Amino acid sequence: MNRAEFRFLFRESDGTVSAPVWRRWTLTLTGLCVSLALIWAAVSPWTHRDLAAQGLFDIWAFLAFAYLLVYAAAVLLAQVSQYNLSAKRFRARKVNPSWAAVWPLSLFAAGAAFWAQPNSFGLMPDFAPWLFLLAAAAAFAAQFYELGLRRD
Repeated sequence: MNRAEFRFLFRESDGTVSAPVWRRWTLTLTGLCVSLALIWAAVSPWTHRDLAAQGLFDIWAFLAFAYLLVYAAAVLLAQVSQYNLSAKRFRARKVNPSWAAVWPLSLFAAGAAFWAQPNSFGLMPDFAPWLFLLAAAAAFAAQFYELGLRRD
């Protein structure tokens, strides 16, 4: 892929794309985000620290938080790219391209719920983040059907 194709697909929301192109790049971006999330799930226990029992600086905690910065930036850029790609496909289906924001925003809401629940002092039930994740999965399934599987 050359620079112009990359810019058209991921950095601009104008234009249209076909269902096979949308499917291919949506699955690629989704696979990237899922891979990054699995890595975060593996390294996030290193961030839980007890300063009374451990020293002030721990290299593993530092590396986990450094990865968190990379992870957050990569997911944000991937979801902006996903929005641009989906806006093109909605436009090709003659639907308002603003609907392209539903899935990325539901995914961010699920991530925020998973972050907020442990810090809510019991105000948010343990199952609530999973409901947000279920809603994000439903938004993904609906968008994948509408943009990637349904005939024009």
